[in-house]
Amino acid sequence: MVGTIRSNKRELPKPAKETKDKMTLFSSNLYQSEDCTLTVYKSKPTVKVLLLSTKHRNIQIEDNRKCVPETITFYNKTKFGVDVADQMARKYSVKAGCFRWPFQVFYNILDLAAINAKILYKECTGLKISRKEFILSLADELAGENKENVRQSSDVSVLSPSTSGVRKSCQVGYCNKNKSSTCCMYCKKIVCGKCTNEIQYICKKCAR
Repeated sequence: MVGTIRSNKRELPKPAKETKDKMTLFSSNLYQSEDCTLTVYKSKPTVKVLLLSTKHRNIQIEDNRKCVPETITFYNKTKFGVDVADQMARKYSVKAGCFRWPFQVFYNILDLAAINAKILYKECTGLKISRKEFILSLADELAGENKENVRQSSDVSVLSPSTSGVRKSCQVGYCNKNKSSTCCMYCKKIVCGKCTNEIQYICKKCAR
């Protein structure tokens, strides 16, 4: 296993997590445990790269101006495709703001599936099309006949609010606890007018 790691992880040694350290440019610090090796390499005046490896034990450092460690060189040669895929996924993504990690995993799967579908489409047809146009056409084809059903159901939901019958303080928390008797269609919490999305009777949290 070879991969980068964030410097805020509590499992790391304290010298590796320090932001104001005295490392010189193009210098390296190595930390070893029984199973893995941590490489801390200062590639820029304000940037440190932390890389964890279970493959490398005795790490060699290149004899040149940048003094790049062996682990960094290996990572750059083998993980280039991963970084490119992440960059492509960030440019056109279906991700929405949400604190639930299963949703984030699902969104990431959709992004990677769209990238793979674009590659297969180009290899099979030989046609050149931008990834933005391909994703939009893919979404239209996947929606198909369901688009009209979704529109009809959304129109019905706007005209059919859910009410509790008793006025209570707003339970969503984006306001100053205004009182209302309207419930969100999804989470069934009391929601006032300030805490609803553009679609009426859906709170801002569920609309994410």
